[in-house]
Amino acid sequence: MSHIQKLKSGSPIKVFIPAIISIVILALSSIFLGLEIGLKMLGGIIFIYALISLGFYFPQTRSNVYLISSSYLLAFGLVLFNIQIQHTGNHILAFPPISRLFLIWMVISWIWLFYLMVTNQTRWKGSNILELTAIGVEPSNNAYTERPFPVREIDFTKDEILAMAAYLRKNLISIHYNDGDKIYFVPINNGAAMELVFRSGFNVIEDTWIAFDPSGMVSVHISRKAYLSYRENLAFDQLCNNLGNLFIEFLDDYRKGEDVRIMDKLKTVKSDFFG
Repeated sequence: MSHIQKLKSGSPIKVFIPAIISIVILALSSIFLGLEIGLKMLGGIIFIYALISLGFYFPQTRSNVYLISSSYLLAFGLVLFNIQIQHTGNHILAFPPISRLFLIWMVISWIWLFYLMVTNQTRWKGSNILELTAIGVEPSNNAYTERPFPVREIDFTKDEILAMAAYLRKNLISIHYNDGDKIYFVPINNGAAMELVFRSGFNVIEDTWIAFDPSGMVSVHISRKAYLSYRENLAFDQLCNNLGNLFIEFLDDYRKGEDVRIMDKLKTVKSDFFG
């Protein structure tokens, strides 16, 4: 049975902001300072992106995606730093030997990163979570509410929850926050991932979360923004119940050593890349 997407299409503008900034800086610096300086300026911007990826996103997730993308960006920036303008011969740009070495490094990193992209490993999967949550939920005029929704009590240990949290981070599904012994899972999509570097912390009202309380209670909160991202109003209590039970299923799969089932579930639905 084919899946009908319940989420609205996202705007691609946010995802392309880094590229737009880079192109504008390259264009302006090349016009006013010359092409060689423009390329070095672009290299500096790319280098900053590499540092953000390696210094922030990789420690936050421990995902190889950010390690490899950092490698690619770093090599790309070093290539641009070392390109020189050749005033004789047939070529405008010259690649010194060190630049060629960085170029080989960049190409190898790009091939690896491209493989991760085509195998769908570079996308944050928060939108897949919301799509799975909406399966079987009918349209309804039930009013949205910001109150947390208690799902049910289950048995678990804090170590199990933290181990699953590390797995979900590494696979770009969700991040987690601690409030004492209470642990909140926050599903993240591609758009929200770009904002992580600017976040000051967890917002219990503005974030969508699934909480595992030390008492055993699992509760859920769906943010107004997430609820309005669906194409139509859906039965709110059903959505909350589905979201909580989905993460309970994830925990059961992880405890049984069948964490691959988590990824299998996420692959059963399609979501918009820009969501």
